[in-house]
Formats: sequence, C-alpha cells, structure tokens
Amino acid sequence: MMKNIVFTDADLDGSMSYLLLKWVSGKDIPYKVTTVTKFHDDFVAWSRKNKIAEYNKIIILDLDVSQHSLELIDHPNVSIIDHHKTHVENIGKYKHANVKVEEYSSCAKLLYKMYKEKADEQLDNNMKKLLMLVDDYDSWTHKYSQSKKLNYLFWNYQGDRLEKFLKDFQFGFKGFNKTQEQVIEFYERKLQKTIDTLIYHQADINIQKQQVNCICTFANTLISDIGNHIVDDKHADIGFVVNLDTNRVSVRKNKNCTVDLGKLSQMLIDGGGHDQAAGGVCTEKFLQFSKLFKPLC
Repeated sequence: MMKNIVFTDADLDGSMSYLLLKWVSGKDIPYKVTTVTKFHDDFVAWSRKNKIAEYNKIIILDLDVSQHSLELIDHPNVSIIDHHKTHVENIGKYKHANVKVEEYSSCAKLLYKMYKEKADEQLDNNMKKLLMLVDDYDSWTHKYSQSKKLNYLFWNYQGDRLEKFLKDFQFGFKGFNKTQEQVIEFYERKLQKTIDTLIYHQADINIQKQQVNCICTFANTLISDIGNHIVDDKHADIGFVVNLDTNRVSVRKNKNCTVDLGKLSQMLIDGGGHDQAAGGVCTEKFLQFSKLFKPLC
C-alpha cells in the first residue's frame, strides 16, 4: 500500500502549491502545514509516530529546509521542491533526496513548470487564473489588485487555512463571492486601523556596499501587509516588522533596492527567504543593529 504525505508552507504559495499538486495528481494527499521555523520540530514529532521508510513519497513544498538536520530528511523517498534563493545556494548539501530547488517567482509556478504538460491538460482557465494571482502576490509583483485581496482572505481564515483555501478555490478563481468581499473589506479596515497606530523608527545604513533607507516598526498582526505599507507608502528601501509576541522579524524591500534580503536575513536574523522578502528571529545581532534606528517624526 503506497503511503504519501506533503509538508507545505503555511502561506498562500504553500497552499497553492499543494492545490496544484492535487490537481495534477488527481489525489487528496495527506498534508502537514508548517513553517521554516517550525519544520524541524514538526517533522520530528511526525516521525515519532510514522516510519519514514514506510512512505513511498514524502514531499516538502515551499520550504528552505537546508538549515535543518539533514539526517532527518535526506532520504531517497523525500522530494523537496522550493524556489527560495537561499535554498538554491545550499542544494549541494543533499546526497539522497530528490531535490528540485530553483530560484523562481513562486513555488506554485515552479511546480507548474515541472508538470507543465500534465498541468495544461488538467487545468482550466479559472485554475490558471488562481495560479497567476498567487504567483503575482508571492513574487511581490502585485500587478493585480485581486492578488492582495486573495492574500487578505487567506490570512483571515480561522483554523486550517489550507483546508479552507481548498474548499473555496478547488475549481480555481471565479471572482470573490459576497461573503468573501465582506471579509476582505473587514480586513482592509482592520489593516488601516492598525497602520494608523504604528510608531516608526528610521536609519540610513550601509548594507551590502550601498546606503539604504531603513524603516522599522512593531506589530503582532497583519505583518506581511504592514511590511508592504512601509516600502510602498512610507517609501523605505527596506522595511522591518518586529513581532515581539513571537520574537520574529519580517523584512521587505522596494522594487528599486538591490539588497539581497535572503542573504541579509541569514546574516542578521538567522533566517532566509527571497531576494524581495525574508524573515527570521530577533537575534542579539539584530538587537545591536536596531540601536542605529531613531524615531521617525
């Protein structure tokens, strides 16, 4: 009896990657939703109750797991598919796992590329439109207003977000229904109210041999969208959002900034991610770095 399982990232791209895999395979594969930070503990907890050798495939989507103990995941029946730049630089660490790691706009779009012939047979226009919106959001292109709204809706889900995403968009994107529009409007009002209460700190800092305008703020909710606000509306080159409740730091940059945020996050906050967006933890090095910032009037 063949046993398969998918570990996927907790964000919109991770969910879309799983849905695309479901569309292409025609199967409801059991899944575990996790994050880069939680993956090690989640995988260890799962492996205590399951024998890795008994699984035909263990698929890891949209997660840079190269920093974790390789003996946990570097097995022939493990397939790792990811698009983060920091992961590309570490693919040489794997000796046994099947690895498809390539810098790409999103993990979902990379999966589409991998299975293009079959995907073109299975996906209709609504499914391809959903993929396009997710890719637009995760790549930080933000060409379509609906992609931001889709992300608003996703993070407003309660409980198992992937399960609810699958239910709402199992047949692709056909527009938002009335209930979804109301949820999005509520989220937008909540975001604006939160933004109005933020306190910002600013510093001009030499990073990767260039002078950049950095703005930092503190928030414990709506982290991604606040990061977008800092670079889009406050015109920062790089925006930092510190969540003291989780001890996490989220980093964003504007489209004109050439700083590699993945490398910056590895060095500064023991994290990683994209060139455009990254994250990590509040380290001692980051605390020293934060002393450069002054209140922004």
